[in-house]
Amino acid sequence: MLKIRPAVIYTLNILLMLISWGCYKFPHGDEYLVLFMIPIVFMVAPYALDPRSLAGLLGINVVFLFYYRALGALNTIDVVLITGLFVFAASASSVVRYLVDSFAAFHAENLQREKTKYNNIVDELDDTDRRGRKIENELNRNSRLYEITKKLAPSLKFEELLGALFDFLEENFRFRTTHLLTMNKDGSVRIMSKSVEGDDGRRSGKLDHEKLMDTMKASDFKPFFANRENDGEFLGKLNVMEDTFMAFPLSAGEKVSSVLAIEGASRSSYGRFRLLVPQVSLELRRVELYEQVQELSIVDGLTGVYLRRYLMDRLEEEVDRAERLGLTFSVGMVDVDHFKKCNDRFGHLVGDAVLKEIAERLLHSVREVDMVARYGGEEFCVVLPDTTKDLAFTVAERLRESVEGEEIKAFDEKIRSTVSIGIATFPGDGEDVKSLLEKADTALYMAKRKGRNRVCAV
Repeated sequence: MLKIRPAVIYTLNILLMLISWGCYKFPHGDEYLVLFMIPIVFMVAPYALDPRSLAGLLGINVVFLFYYRALGALNTIDVVLITGLFVFAASASSVVRYLVDSFAAFHAENLQREKTKYNNIVDELDDTDRRGRKIENELNRNSRLYEITKKLAPSLKFEELLGALFDFLEENFRFRTTHLLTMNKDGSVRIMSKSVEGDDGRRSGKLDHEKLMDTMKASDFKPFFANRENDGEFLGKLNVMEDTFMAFPLSAGEKVSSVLAIEGASRSSYGRFRLLVPQVSLELRRVELYEQVQELSIVDGLTGVYLRRYLMDRLEEEVDRAERLGLTFSVGMVDVDHFKKCNDRFGHLVGDAVLKEIAERLLHSVREVDMVARYGGEEFCVVLPDTTKDLAFTVAERLRESVEGEEIKAFDEKIRSTVSIGIATFPGDGEDVKSLLEKADTALYMAKRKGRNRVCAV
């Protein structure tokens, strides 16, 4: 908008009057030309003067025109014509100013309205974007929960499963301590816990798992969340040191087998934990079923020889048979020499291949009536029915030589391995399974103390 100071209008008007008076006093015929320039002032005046000041300016100019009429420079018609010209210029300029101001106001109003709409749309988009990011983050967090299946799937042992579960929880949740309470077949409860060090170095106290299990049973194993503010007395009874505590039953079908308890997690994570529980329950059930299958199995999956559980049953039967028929039999405890070094140097895959090859050589070196079983780790047990100690010693030497004789090819490695063997014979070295195995173990450690790769008997 045009901004002109009132002083400029008055100064310009007076200046034109003086110029017109000068032209009149020193005739050159230009006084009329100057008078007709004054309407320009009235065209600009509405932008600088209010209506009262504009009327005052018009009065001053009319007086000046009548002064000219009195001097004879203008007649009445001239005065009226020029005055009308002043009024027309001021009116036209006022109308133009009004239209311009109205249009500007209308445009500003529309602009403000559109700007408001735009800002509202931007705010809505920002709000939608924030909600979208929040939903996306929540989806990402929830989708990460389903990754637990990949994390836990390779675990076939209960301890391995627990380790993978605790690691997953620590990577994806904020908490102080997590507990897994598992109910055994005899009714006892086994508790495994893992704590995460806090900034203050404080850890949670020892959870009273018996009271927790009583609470869960009383509520028919329903999940719950408790905090210090509302449930301080209850948390005190459970010996929970953190401000929050939550517990979830883990079950496959209708039977609850475990309880997952979390200390120090936020209330907002309760829903995410509930999403996690069914998957953990399925993984626990899978491991439980696998262990049951392993219990029922009598053959070691890696080496192809019998398992220790089946070995113990066979030894009991062999003792009974030997007692009834007055027979003798021998057992040999076979241990792979320096197997740990082999594992450390070449890795567990190579170590497994070595164990498998040794087991095959043992099987090929005994009779069909003999039995080879994996006693544990890198240790095997050979049962030799109707075999005296001297004959057992000969068989054991054959077993030792079969292992030592040729290199073992395990993947890209060629490994030379040896075994130490301890011999015990029924009934001279023991009249029951326990004492017989102890004597065989004693003989085995005697062989190791003497330098390994040898056979010893008690």
